[in-house]
Amino acid sequence: MELPWAHHDRPVARIGRGDSYELHLASPGSARREMLEQFIRQRFELQHGARIRHFMPCLFGLENQAGQLLGAVGVRGGNSGALFLERYLNEPIETAIGARLGHVEPGRGEVVEVGNLAADSPGAARLLIVALTDLLVALGFRWVTFTGTPTLLNSFQRLGLTPIALGEADPTRMGEELADWGSYYDSRPLVMAGDIHGGHQRLLQLGAYPRLGHQPLYALEDMPHVVCS
Repeated sequence: MELPWAHHDRPVARIGRGDSYELHLASPGSARREMLEQFIRQRFELQHGARIRHFMPCLFGLENQAGQLLGAVGVRGGNSGALFLERYLNEPIETAIGARLGHVEPGRGEVVEVGNLAADSPGAARLLIVALTDLLVALGFRWVTFTGTPTLLNSFQRLGLTPIALGEADPTRMGEELADWGSYYDSRPLVMAGDIHGGHQRLLQLGAYPRLGHQPLYALEDMPHVVCS
């Protein structure tokens, strides 16, 4: 993901009332990237007994003012190749979205996959979702897709967001990798899709951005239409 600020240490957004947190994009090969991967491994092992071996090409971290990591999330654009969650589907993600909604399928470049979401609390997960929604709109994406456990879906619903289900994340599609995932599939996660513009408008209507103290720290004119690859 080539962004003007990708190799700088300054945050891409701030969020939080009282205690303020910063959203950072980890540069490839950086110490922050290693820290995010380790955090994701630890959270998935703690919650599911899972061993995470694959990471999204772009990783963002939510940090407090002391630099302590509270959450992490990964992003991959549809044009970068096959999405991780497409292994659960019998068709390309854009076709599945079009069929589910009964209209013309979106362009693949309009679709982004979110994964590797890990947080030390439900509140931190919601802050990540809000900050990431604003960023994905700025990057020009229209549809966000992810594999959602009931806990993650609850975080969306608490924010007033209603992603749609495209189907069950069938664990048999994981092949030999299934042994790495511990109890993750016990909660029957779903492949989900959400209209990013609709979600963004909903958050605006609810006053979520000012209520949560969200401050984007990037200039829209400096934001190319990019994908994570």
